[in-house]
Amino acid sequence: MDKVSPGFLGVAAALAAALSWSTIGVVQRLAESMGADTDMLIVGRTLGGSLLAGLLLMLYRARPTRRSLVVAMLGLAPLYYTYMKSVSIVGAAVASLLLYTAPAWVALLGMLLLGERPGSKGVGAIALGLAGAALVSLGGEGGIGGLRIPGLLLGVASGFFYALYIVMARLFQSRGAGVMEVSLAPIALTGPLLGITIRPSLPPNAVEVTASLYFAVFTMVAPYMLNVYALRRIEAHRVSVVSLVEPLSAVVLATIVLGEDLTLLQALGGALIIAAALAASFK
Repeated sequence: MDKVSPGFLGVAAALAAALSWSTIGVVQRLAESMGADTDMLIVGRTLGGSLLAGLLLMLYRARPTRRSLVVAMLGLAPLYYTYMKSVSIVGAAVASLLLYTAPAWVALLGMLLLGERPGSKGVGAIALGLAGAALVSLGGEGGIGGLRIPGLLLGVASGFFYALYIVMARLFQSRGAGVMEVSLAPIALTGPLLGITIRPSLPPNAVEVTASLYFAVFTMVAPYMLNVYALRRIEAHRVSVVSLVEPLSAVVLATIVLGEDLTLLQALGGALIIAAALAASFK
């Protein structure tokens, strides 16, 4: 049997991470329908992920470094903060669209910091992915109407910080950083950094604890480790475009689990995202 190529493994890891992240909205909606508070879920996800990451670091006798702190402070913490604030102002659909401006930022930052050149095929994949993400995000009810400037700016900032996280993880790995240093360690530091911004006043109930445990494992630690694994094997812009499968998967899950309708625009956007992910998967 032929040996599996690093490129294939990188694409598979990036895809698995995207599918894990795509469950956030569905699990959150289900938890909220059973009485969970949104702010408590946000805090539970972040702190739960930080606690689990910290325990794994202790198990592997690893510890955060200066590079871990840089990734947490300049990448993950501002990403979570700006994205959550954008959602609260302009809604989840528009905020998701703005978050997935990340591939364009990755292409720019990758050229400046990594010396990577996406080429014409990479640029085409980025364009397809962004167009698909736009259609998936805006194909639902409400569209893009009612945008407010602060929410728009925060949403664009979330895309920038997501891209900065991807590029920093790849840059530090090219300089000798390990997976723990740029994945688990920053997650362990992000919870305390964000804890000072959101302070729910009530103790969590059973639903919030259960959902937070799910978020900690399957939307924090596992997908970020998979994402960093992917960045060790394929270019940053390819990881970012494959990750655009996330909004498509989220729509499909919402249709199946929550009974939400899949519109024609969302279906068309999903087709563009699949095309972009395939284009990014092969050199």
